[in-house]
Amino acid sequence: MEWVRDTTGRFSRRPYYHQAYLDQQCERLLFDFLNDLYGQVTIPVPNGALLKLIERDAKEINVYADLAEGIHGVTYFDPPRKPKVRIARKLFTESWRVNRLRFTLAHEYAHVRIHAPLYNSAGIAKSEDHKCKDEEIEPSDHKVDWMEWQAGYAAGALLMPVSRVKLAVEACLGKGGDSEVRADSSKATDLKQRVSEAFTVSEEAAGVRLSQLGYLQNAER
Repeated sequence: MEWVRDTTGRFSRRPYYHQAYLDQQCERLLFDFLNDLYGQVTIPVPNGALLKLIERDAKEINVYADLAEGIHGVTYFDPPRKPKVRIARKLFTESWRVNRLRFTLAHEYAHVRIHAPLYNSAGIAKSEDHKCKDEEIEPSDHKVDWMEWQAGYAAGALLMPVSRVKLAVEACLGKGGDSEVRADSSKATDLKQRVSEAFTVSEEAAGVRLSQLGYLQNAER
């Protein structure tokens, strides 16, 4: 982890996390929590565990919030108090949105866990909300807000722990098999489907996670 200048103007400096660091920290936090809660590591991560994580570290969570169209979740930072989390009502009332619900819960928890301490340590007195919009899981725009990128990556790391993804990849491709698979190949389609099923995430989220971890390569390469 490094400290760099924050070009958004929120803080004078902000943390830059290497992917391997986020993977390690998210897996350790998750496995410790699941072992304390259930006496074992349960994968896929139960929705109840995701809710309990937020309840533990946030001031409150409202899972039936009436949010604006296209907004799935909001984290309200209000230092020095713990943040408040709001989840869109439709994610709970429409069962077909379960994958989006799970990703949103993990995403908002990442804001609570990673970003709330920044507001507290910076001594910022005013409250601020951070809305998570209905857009691509990994936006192609390299100017994406660093807080959104960190929360998105951490959400994937919580739902698809790095060591368990490795096992799923080995089961699909075999140990010593292809280290990288072309993203437009039939192998990639099979791999994304298996990861989607194993972790209860969308195939889009599975594809992003596999690409981030280096298991999929872009078709043009």
